[in-house]
Amino acid sequence: MFWIIPILKGIGQGFLISILSFGPSFFTLINSGIKGGKSEGFRVALGIFLSELIMALICFFGLSHFFTFIEFQLAFSLFAATAISFIGIRGFYNKYQHFLRSMEQPAAKSKSFIKGFTLNLINPFVLFLWISILAIVSVYYDKNEPQYEISILINLVSILFTLLLMDLGKVYLSDLLGRKLSRRVYYIVNKYFGIILLIIGISFFYHFITLLITYLNSAL
Repeated sequence: MFWIIPILKGIGQGFLISILSFGPSFFTLINSGIKGGKSEGFRVALGIFLSELIMALICFFGLSHFFTFIEFQLAFSLFAATAISFIGIRGFYNKYQHFLRSMEQPAAKSKSFIKGFTLNLINPFVLFLWISILAIVSVYYDKNEPQYEISILINLVSILFTLLLMDLGKVYLSDLLGRKLSRRVYYIVNKYFGIILLIIGISFFYHFITLLITYLNSAL
């Protein structure tokens, strides 16, 4: 019965993480739920879940030290900043007629899944978040206990499935909201999401510049 406490802790931690997370994948998830309904939103949520699962397993099996190298962080931050800024700019400058055509042509199933997976995976702060989560979760368990590692794994899995359920709930609410919006209003909302993604991309550029200055100073 030792697994009950890790599950309960994971559910509480997953709920807290979900309501405090406002990265690019969050806004993409809401946008997909409004535009494409529950089916498209659910596929985006599954893509996000798979990327989170990969990050959690990387941290659990002790492979995250590779991502702490500043050279990797520089390249990854620059790539993420460029990609997310591009998506934001494209969403903001999307013409109304092109927007209407895209509304009439729902996204392919694989494309929706890949969108959620990729956007969450290229966010450099997701990996750092899971490194922090693993560090915090580990504190709650005694290393001398025989179930130490399995308790941590159960806790992480509980967090992951709680995040997935919360994301599915966000999609459901987004779908309800999308049914009440006219296409003109949703077009404005889509521009708003584009601005948000652009701001996130700029913040990633700022993170890249900060890392670059630190790297150059250490090299001198």
